[in-house]
Order: sequence, then structure tokens, then C-alpha cells
Amino acid sequence: MASDSFKLLLSSGCLLAGITHMAFGLLFYQAKVLPMAQVNIASVLTYLLAALLLRHNKVALAMFMMIAEVAAHAILAVIAVGWESGFHYYLLIVIPVFLANQLNKWPFKIGFATLIGGAYVALDWYWRKAAPAYQMDLGTLAYLHRFNLVTTIAILSGLTVLYVHLITQAEERLHELATTDSLTGLMNRRSMLAALEHEQAVRQRQPHDTCVLLVDIDHFKKLNDTFGHNMGDWALKAVADVLESGVREMDFVARWGGEEFLIVLPFANKATALPVAERLRLAISELRFPSSGHALRVSATLGLAELRADERVDQAIQRADAALYKGKDEGRNQVVVSAG
Repeated sequence: MASDSFKLLLSSGCLLAGITHMAFGLLFYQAKVLPMAQVNIASVLTYLLAALLLRHNKVALAMFMMIAEVAAHAILAVIAVGWESGFHYYLLIVIPVFLANQLNKWPFKIGFATLIGGAYVALDWYWRKAAPAYQMDLGTLAYLHRFNLVTTIAILSGLTVLYVHLITQAEERLHELATTDSLTGLMNRRSMLAALEHEQAVRQRQPHDTCVLLVDIDHFKKLNDTFGHNMGDWALKAVADVLESGVREMDFVARWGGEEFLIVLPFANKATALPVAERLRLAISELRFPSSGHALRVSATLGLAELRADERVDQAIQRADAALYKGKDEGRNQVVVSAG
């Protein structure tokens, strides 16, 4: 299904093409090339119909009509007023645009593009030297040629910029999907592992204090079972917001798995990280989620570990995890610091 932005782009194309064909129609009428004036009236009506089709979400049909009109008008204009008018340039636009569209199947696209390519070759072979059906003033013909050439260059350039923009957007979106948790918007486990590797490399070059903090929402399974997954998702997002807003920009925050979050605090020791952990715990305990007419409280248990000089980050995470489960055993809703 076509996006709203793509439909808006096609609608804008209908408007611009309609205005252009009205101008062409007046030009051909003044030059007494009446058949082409009539063709341009038909072109304007074609774009009006295409615009109506777009309003009714008939995007594939509307796009095909627009492309077919460009091709038909270009061929008829070359036959009527000659190769020197430059209308054949528009056929060069039709082929890549139609091949690039995602609304038609490849056999149809290849067949149509081959037909247009054959028409271009035929025009070049016969009509480049053949006398046109109507003789236009040489000055007007030169003006038409320059206008059509510049317009073709502008359209091809615009389409190139558009496709590059769309590709860049798609790549950025794919990167975002690959590195962030879709529910909370935090780093996912994969991107956190990459960040941990980077932090390990930085520590080897420039030794410094680093702490890891594991955060686990208390009684999360009971929360899900009692109030439903929507309330569980709400809790995860709210806790994620608290964690992300409660640390420095240089810190890493990720959804580590399920209801568990991991925070890495570079250039922080236990003395500086503990107040941060307590502040986060308190902020989580102050969250209130409206449910069935009463406020639902949420709490979390946190395990804190400072990396030793010769310790890998994953080993420190294991110690933080052990501290966290000690906190669970001792009543939850607390920060437990790993020994060592």
C-alpha cells in the first residue's frame, strides 16, 4: 500500500503537469497546431482523473495513467512538430520511474519499459530526420527544445535526490530497528553489547572507573497476570523513561531482557554511582499507574557493581546480577552493591 507522502507527491505531480499541459495547449493553439492543442486538453483531463483516483486510493492505476500520458504525449508531439522540439526527452524519464515503482509486478514493468524504449528508438530512427506534420516557427521550436531539456534535467535530478533521500531514510530506519528496543525506545541487548565492547576498549587505552547497574522491576509477572500485558508494557515504558532521564548523556541504558534493564556508567565509581542508583529506585517507586480506579505502585530492585582493574565487563554484570538477586531475596525495592 502506498504511503500518504507518496500519494501527496503524485498529487503534486498531477497539479504541476496539469498546469504545464495547459500552457502547452495555449502554445500549440497559437501556433495553429490544433491536434496537439486537443491532445493537451486530453492530458489535462487525464491528470484530473488521476487526481480523483488518488483521492480514492487507486494509486497504481493513477500512476500508470500519469506515466502513460507522458509517454503518449511525447510520442505524439515529436510526430506533430518534430524531433527538434525536444519532447522525446520525456521518454527518458518514463522508463526509470516506471521500473523503480513498487506498485506493479516486474513482468509488466519490464514489458512496458521495453515498449517505451522501442518507441524512443523508433522516433530517433525515423522522426529525427523526417519532416514534422506541422511546421513551427524556428524560434518557438528552439524555445520548446530548451524548455523540455531543462525540465527533463530538473525532473531527473529531483527524482535522484528523492530516491537517495528515501534510501537514506530506509537505512536509518533499519539501523534504528536493529539497535533499539521497539517498546521502550532504549538500546536493545545487541547494541548494548557493542557499547560494552567499545567501553572495554576505551578502558584498555585509558583506564578509568566504570560501574554497571542492573534494574529489575519487582513482581512484574504478577503485574502482567493481574492487570494484563497493556499495563505491563506501560510499566516498562515508564521505568525506561525514568532510567533514561535519570542518568548522564554519556551513560548507556538498555533493555537487557524482559523486565530487566542494564545501565553502564563510565567514569563513575561506587561512591558516585550509588546515589544515582538510589535516586532511580526512588523515582521508580513514586510512579503511579491508574488501573481499575486505583493507583498501582511499581518498584524495582537494583544491583550495582564497579569494574575491577583486570575485570571484563560481562564479569561485572554477573556480579551486579548476583547483587540484584540478593536484593530480591532480602525484600526487593532496594539497591544492593556487589562486594569487591
